[in-house]
Amino acid sequence: MHTGKYKYVSIVSAVAVLLLLALYMWMTYRSVTKDITERAGNQLTWAMFYESYTRADIVTKGDTLNLPDARGNLSLASSVEGMNDALSAKYHSEISLDTVAIYVDSLLSVADINRNVTILEVDASRKVLRRNNDRNTSFSLLTHPVSIRRDQSKAIQIALNNPYPELAQKLSPLFLISAIILGFFAIIIVQLLRFITEQEQMAELRNDFSYAMVHDMKSPLSSIIMGAHFLHSGKVDDKPQIKEKYYTIIEDEAEHLLALVNKLLTISKLENKKLILNKWDIYLEPIINDLIDKTKAKATKPLEIVTDLKVKNVLADEQYLTEAIANLLDNAIKYSREEIKIKISTIDTDKNVLLKVRDNGIGITREEQKIIFDKFGRAAIHEKNRKGGVSGFGLGLNYVDQVMQAHGGKVTVSSEKDKFSEFTLYIPKNV
Repeated sequence: MHTGKYKYVSIVSAVAVLLLLALYMWMTYRSVTKDITERAGNQLTWAMFYESYTRADIVTKGDTLNLPDARGNLSLASSVEGMNDALSAKYHSEISLDTVAIYVDSLLSVADINRNVTILEVDASRKVLRRNNDRNTSFSLLTHPVSIRRDQSKAIQIALNNPYPELAQKLSPLFLISAIILGFFAIIIVQLLRFITEQEQMAELRNDFSYAMVHDMKSPLSSIIMGAHFLHSGKVDDKPQIKEKYYTIIEDEAEHLLALVNKLLTISKLENKKLILNKWDIYLEPIINDLIDKTKAKATKPLEIVTDLKVKNVLADEQYLTEAIANLLDNAIKYSREEIKIKISTIDTDKNVLLKVRDNGIGITREEQKIIFDKFGRAAIHEKNRKGGVSGFGLGLNYVDQVMQAHGGKVTVSSEKDKFSEFTLYIPKNV
């Protein structure tokens, strides 16, 4: 799997979507601010017209006001420009920003635009020459200037000092929808990256598992081949005891390999829900005693196993439950000290019978407790195992977990490093 490539593509896609979303929101913001300033600018033109008309009526005192030639049109803005040009040139009367502000306030109120404004007079370079108040800031929105001179040397514009309530009202649905979309997209990307990471980790574990499995199967296969070759050579034909020893080695190693294969097949059936359990009321004591005898026979260290069976009957499949308990005993032997002490006990609860296997072994760290029941859990630390540690590739505990799930129960572990490990099987009382 090219997981690095997929991660890179996912991150690039996420950044691209974020940039496109940010661009869309910015363009929408610009569109809304343009709409507000254009509507305010239209009101400014009317306010300037009313101010100029009223001032002309007062200043001219009945004289006819001769306007300069229009700039090729008879628009409202052209009329304002002409009247102010004529009033300034002939009567030295300049536009009153305060009067314009009064008219603007009324018109903005009707247009439902925020009336916190400043009226600015600017020159051709947009430098402010006059203002009716000092409330405008660098964050104010400016309307398009309306010229008051034919030569475009002076103009009036509005500074909208607090347009944000209207902007928020218009943009909040967009921002809310965008935030929701962004949230969903972020969740998808995070889940995708997590899935890719998990797949990468799983691929690594599978590789480790395969390596560990081949490594651990290599030893019995080598023993079988070596024994068969030695027997086939005829060198021990006249030595029945040695010959029997080699036959026993071949038989034991073959059974060991067969047990591994059967365990893999059983786990596969359990995972795919294809294994049918034959559950009935079974008596635990003879099963556990038999397992104790077999465990002691295989042990190479001093071994003490005690039992405390407060409950002696459970509802379970005898074959698979027996194998699960055997795996726990094998696990206790593998991770033991020089002297092995194991306690097997049962406890009755309302819904389950708890079967516990406790040992005095090396214990399990908190980190390892999180993965020991995974199919490839032990394979993740196979390097340590191959360097003088425990052999095996960790199917036993996963087998126990799968068997207990098939029974409708579970298996848990409690452990302290360098002190003990205790595995608990929860065996349901009802079918």
